[in-house]
Amino acid sequence: MDINNNRDADIRFHNLTAVDRVYTFFYDETNNVRKLHLTPDGLNVDAPGCFVLGGIAHAGQDREIDISALRARLRIQASTKEIKLEHIGKGDFPSLLNSAKMKGILEWIGEQGLHVHFQVVDLIYWSIVDIVDSILAEVREAPLMAIGAELKDDLYRVLRSNLPATVVLLRHYNYPNVGRDRTAEFVATLLEVVEGTHGLLHDFNYQMLRGVLQMALRFESLVFLDGEKPNVLIEDFSTVYIKRICLFKHARHVLDAEPRVRDQVERHQITDNGKPFVNYEFVDSVDCPGVQISDVVAGLLGKAFTFLNRNSMGNLHAAKQSLSIRQQGCLQLLVDLLDRSIAENVAFANFVVSHEDRRRAAYLLDL
Repeated sequence: MDINNNRDADIRFHNLTAVDRVYTFFYDETNNVRKLHLTPDGLNVDAPGCFVLGGIAHAGQDREIDISALRARLRIQASTKEIKLEHIGKGDFPSLLNSAKMKGILEWIGEQGLHVHFQVVDLIYWSIVDIVDSILAEVREAPLMAIGAELKDDLYRVLRSNLPATVVLLRHYNYPNVGRDRTAEFVATLLEVVEGTHGLLHDFNYQMLRGVLQMALRFESLVFLDGEKPNVLIEDFSTVYIKRICLFKHARHVLDAEPRVRDQVERHQITDNGKPFVNYEFVDSVDCPGVQISDVVAGLLGKAFTFLNRNSMGNLHAAKQSLSIRQQGCLQLLVDLLDRSIAENVAFANFVVSHEDRRRAAYLLDL
């Protein structure tokens, strides 16, 4: 896989101008379900949360990160070999905001001039966007391509509104391996679901989504839903790692040496104009303070985006209004870190979520 082919499309599409800068990224992950697939009883994972790959970053490649003072500040016992989220706080996102240790670690990240970075993936959204992408790849009409994101959002809203029924539907068609013989039947079933949930969408959105599905009734196949592994929604998350490694080609990427992740990443043999290229390394988190802090950052953001995904805007407003002084202060520290980091480089934040969840993130996290 050529690293330039992988990154160039994203650079052009998002008009990224700072991805050639030299940084050092430290990573950890949260909510990695390893594989998401359909079973006779539903999903192999009940209520999957948002996957987050992220952590801290700094400019340049040579900088020592000393957390000895931070450990003392947080009163981490000497017998505790490494800092992890479980040592900082437990529970959902509001509960973590109530942790004095979380406040301390966010303050420390800011004092050190470090940035935070993340890639967030809504597993259900990621699993179903191929439906719309397949239709648009066949239609190839500019006006429809321009509203592709809105069509994905609307179909996601419909299918997410009754997830158990959606899982049964997808399982019935061996999704994502619908195949040529069942394409028309699959699209007709989706159309019935959309028509039966008309009230979830604004009328214009409903008419556009309905019209696109009606167009797809005549297709012989859906290009991204043919020849795939039946009932496997997500095989693994290696492409999320590879996306960041390739995008920041000139950076150093430091990842936790989890054997499964390492094997998945290393099987993608990256080249640069035909020559082997490696800009990442796997380390033992016990020996790497940057990865330890990244465990906390990724865990906190995973809790944040899962909280956003599972609560309506009305519920979020009520939750925000009910935050204590301590929680408000901790939330503001996180917002300030995110704002400063994205001001440094907009590519530090990457979203594979619906526009509705982006709106919720804008409300709570100013993203």
